[in-house]
Amino acid sequence: GALVAACLVAACGVTAPQSPTTDPISGQYTASGGGGALPAVQALTARFKELHPSINWLVTETGSNSAIKLVVSNTIDLGFVSRNLTESESQQVTPVPIGFSGTAIVVHAANPATNLTKDDLLRIYAGEVTNWSELGGMDQIIRPYIREPNAATRQTFETFLFGAAPPTYGKNVTQMTEVDALLTAVGSFRGAIGIASAGSRTAADKRVKMLSVDGAPPTQESIASGAYKLVRPLFIIYGGDVSALKPALRAFLEFVKSPEGQRIAAAAF
Repeated sequence: GALVAACLVAACGVTAPQSPTTDPISGQYTASGGGGALPAVQALTARFKELHPSINWLVTETGSNSAIKLVVSNTIDLGFVSRNLTESESQQVTPVPIGFSGTAIVVHAANPATNLTKDDLLRIYAGEVTNWSELGGMDQIIRPYIREPNAATRQTFETFLFGAAPPTYGKNVTQMTEVDALLTAVGSFRGAIGIASAGSRTAADKRVKMLSVDGAPPTQESIASGAYKLVRPLFIIYGGDVSALKPALRAFLEFVKSPEGQRIAAAAF
């Protein structure tokens, strides 16, 4: 009897079943930033959640400038920007590259134009060319639209168009504060032209279409090869020292830098 009792106590060498270990990569996290980087960030966070089901992400679009302010103020966990950081911004946040995005030239879906040159764009936005017929197109007044000065799409557009020279616009150019408002305006007037991020969201908007620039279409392939010139870098950003971040955020950033993470970011469009 004592032997049986001893065997029961010791479980006769059989290991007791262990409770399942919980994934330390868990919790809810926030990320916000510029629309150009949004598809890549959505794809990265979705894949990371597949690998770690206990983690949840709230990903929103607020613009690149807002993302930097929100990260610095610790309002969000991570930001994402679709432009280069300024020198002062680089001292406040740390960037992790996630590829490139294009700035597309968009026109009304019924506009027969398919390509514009850099010189065409310069003349349109300077107000020198005011009818599509002057460029061999339809007889329609051109209505040019531009984003607000701190929009990453506008900054890329101006770098391409004006280089180091101060941007100069014609009196007929109308500024729009949000991409949705600009796309609505371009989609409302047959002669309209504007700018937006090149990607699936703009391509899916049936009110507008994207044009080639100097013969290169704003496709993923042209952007990656360097043929399409209106491009800007994309980054995920974080504040402070990486060692001070929560383990899940550190793991996510390592995933972003990994070959798989970089492939996912490059494939998002």
